Amino acid sequence: MWKLAIILAAVAVSYGQAKLVNTYVLYTKATQNMPQTIDDAAANLPAAFNPMLCTIILVHGHGGSVNSQLNPLVKDAILKYQDPSLNVIVVDWSREASFSYSVAVESVPLVAKDLGDFIIKYFPASVDVAKLHLVGFGLGVHVVGIAGRQAAAVFQVKTKRLDPSRRQWGANSTRLRRTDAAYVEVIHTDGSGLFSNGIGTVLGDIDIYANSGSNQPGCLTNTCSHERAYELFAASIFNTELKAVPCSSTTQLNLNLCRGNPLDIGGVRLFKTGSSRIYRINTKRSYPF
Repeated sequence: MWKLAIILAAVAVSYGQAKLVNTYVLYTKATQNMPQTIDDAAANLPAAFNPMLCTIILVHGHGGSVNSQLNPLVKDAILKYQDPSLNVIVVDWSREASFSYSVAVESVPLVAKDLGDFIIKYFPASVDVAKLHLVGFGLGVHVVGIAGRQAAAVFQVKTKRLDPSRRQWGANSTRLRRTDAAYVEVIHTDGSGLFSNGIGTVLGDIDIYANSGSNQPGCLTNTCSHERAYELFAASIFNTELKAVPCSSTTQLNLNLCRGNPLDIGGVRLFKTGSSRIYRINTKRSYPF
């Protein structure tokens, strides 16, 4: 079972019948300074890939690339602090993500299908898919959710979602769902207000709201609060003090009255159990919080 940790028409006209191809880059502790682009035509993953280890797939959001947003921060934290080590695969869909937000949204299903095809090809049932973990940020959250649905016909995954993008992702859309993976965890940091980038709605098995889920300490803009989601996830790889407490209601959440057994946020654990679906964590103003 995998875990999800992290959100066409115009594009079809622009690219004609050309196949959309994401770029997939493999990082391991031994080769972190020599990343390997995975050849889509190859029958197997590069020799540096260790099938005995857990694999985390990172998917950036609008305006991102292999070298920006969550990718360098999260990837470096995993390779530096995680023991035993993991395989990290970064999905680069920067071509589509570089267009306007609305065009990028229309590209999400195609980007997700490419990722789903990639997972099905390289992580068949003969590989331990229980060790596969998807982490998305912003529009990348919806990418991993849709890819999870596609791959679920073959097997299941685990996922972390980091502040899913809100605009054009209403309740009746193909946005992230709790059923997209065997375990879905969502970290909310910019989920309310007129100009918020994220979705404040409970979407996963466990939804963690940092400082009530919006207006992060140390931030003056919505963008800063939004990006705090992947910064928190990166910090959770090594900061063992990042724990959330259960809330019995949104009133408790908003009034900072949540109490109970603490739960580690983020991290690379593939499954967690808690006494509630809603959790709150209060953080400091700057990384690693």
